[in-house]
Amino acid sequence: MALAKELASGNRYRVAHSYTDKGNPHLVGDEFSGWLSINGSTIAMTGGIRPRSYLHKLGTALPAYIVLVTAHISGEHANPWDDIIDERAGIIRYWGDAKFSARDRAYDAFPGNHCLKRVYDELLIGDRSVLPPILHFSRPSSGRLVFNGLCALEAMELTWFEDGGRPIRNYRYNLSILDEEFVSVDWLRFRTAATEKTALMDGAPATWNDYVRGRTRRRQMWKARVLSTEAQLPTPGSDDERVLAQLRSLPPKVFEAVIVALFREMKTVEHSITATRYVNDSGFDFFGSFTMPLPVGYEVPLRGEVKRWKQGVGVGEVSRLVARLRRGEYGIFVTTSYYTRQAQEEVLEDAYPVKLFGGADLIRFFRELKLITVDHLKEDWLAAALNG
Repeated sequence: MALAKELASGNRYRVAHSYTDKGNPHLVGDEFSGWLSINGSTIAMTGGIRPRSYLHKLGTALPAYIVLVTAHISGEHANPWDDIIDERAGIIRYWGDAKFSARDRAYDAFPGNHCLKRVYDELLIGDRSVLPPILHFSRPSSGRLVFNGLCALEAMELTWFEDGGRPIRNYRYNLSILDEEFVSVDWLRFRTAATEKTALMDGAPATWNDYVRGRTRRRQMWKARVLSTEAQLPTPGSDDERVLAQLRSLPPKVFEAVIVALFREMKTVEHSITATRYVNDSGFDFFGSFTMPLPVGYEVPLRGEVKRWKQGVGVGEVSRLVARLRRGEYGIFVTTSYYTRQAQEEVLEDAYPVKLFGGADLIRFFRELKLITVDHLKEDWLAAALNG
């Protein structure tokens, strides 16, 4: 009875809201490890991957739940790579905790990777009843966390990246952000204290029940599809803004070659793109196609335009691209700046087969493809792109 009373706190995490992390569950006002503490035991104090063990043995090696933290500030335990948090699509791509090790430590020997790989192995078996829910937080500043949502592991891949300029293998996890605004802390605490597997679903959110049954209800933020100017550009003064400035400083023909080479680097969807003509407004047209991955494998013809601009792209520029599209063609518009609200609304309201990519999108492509070193394009890749 005493434990049950302690577990019922009434606290809950809400998407996009900020919480205080004092780094000590015993300090008054700690809304992170303090809220999740039971009888003095809680999640780990450091690291990006923090599993919570059950209080009792339930016949599973998996944790009761997992907390993931993406730090946007540097520190001893910071991840050397960029996680991708796509709020609009309801997807997080999260790097494991492997780092360069002078002791030749294997990527799956790091505790976070070891934990999440066990979860993925259980997912492949097909029994989701014991899979741990995953809570994802961002750390924008010291002592503060922002809750991004209740997540479920969907896929895992083994790939290469750089840690301090040194190649290293690591896991990357694909997470779905479930369509749930609130997560009850009491549910997490009761899971931790469960004495039998049948109690793991007691008080679970509806979306988690659906996920366990095989249906993933991912968050879709359709209302946020019209973006502000700030949301389409890198943070002022950031490394990303300096990369964007480098792109804007390139001569027009060099910039054209770089963008064409960027699309050709996207291996998940194969692009066959040819630049057509140089025009006086520092933009260029291109045409070609992209091929859907197998087993679909069909080609979609496309036409596109790129603007190496600082000012916003308006309705007129987007409409001209739309007007040039032939039946069955897809349009791509890439700019180093942003799109006006009117331009975005016209594409969305009229359901034009056009995709708009702003400055922040462009930098994310380069970082995703590992073509950036801190705050500038990799020189060897840039040279290869111009000679290709």
